[in-house]
Amino acid sequence: MLYPIPFFNQLVMFLIDCPACHFSENDVYSAEERRPSRWTMRIDNPSLLSTRVVRSGSGTIRFPELGIDIEPGAAAESYISNVEGVLLRTRPVIESAVRFADDEKQKKRGRKVLSMIDRAMKGRMPFTLIIEDPVGVSGIIPDDMRLVKYEELSAAEASQLKGAPLWLDEVRSGYAERKG
Repeated sequence: MLYPIPFFNQLVMFLIDCPACHFSENDVYSAEERRPSRWTMRIDNPSLLSTRVVRSGSGTIRFPELGIDIEPGAAAESYISNVEGVLLRTRPVIESAVRFADDEKQKKRGRKVLSMIDRAMKGRMPFTLIIEDPVGVSGIIPDDMRLVKYEELSAAEASQLKGAPLWLDEVRSGYAERKG
């Protein structure tokens, strides 16, 4: 389904749901060609935790100070949330890693990261949020756009990220033909 939305132009929204095996997947992509991008924002004020975050299924999220990189996998979900919501989504993954870690050093590191996440969510620890997306759909949208840095990624930088689905080029070319 094509869906027009401000800032993102025409989006392709899809849902795959198999009643036989219960496999389900949904995602959002720009129907129009977008440049691979990087969005960077320093979160140094508790009010910035409510900043809107859009993550497509191909978006990579980084928290450098926390040592966390969230790369998309085959079943990566797209979502619209806020900075606090992204931290809340991250916490259970770290908790699971601590629970299943074999090495006490890894468990200690995981507990330290959980403590840092808790401090960050209470506004007691400044941190940086970076979102990189090879299809350019993900982004950080604060009330004041001067607080966020937007960069287009080079082809070399974009090639280092987890890629977009193979069918995306076909959808975009079909959209361009109908539009033109």
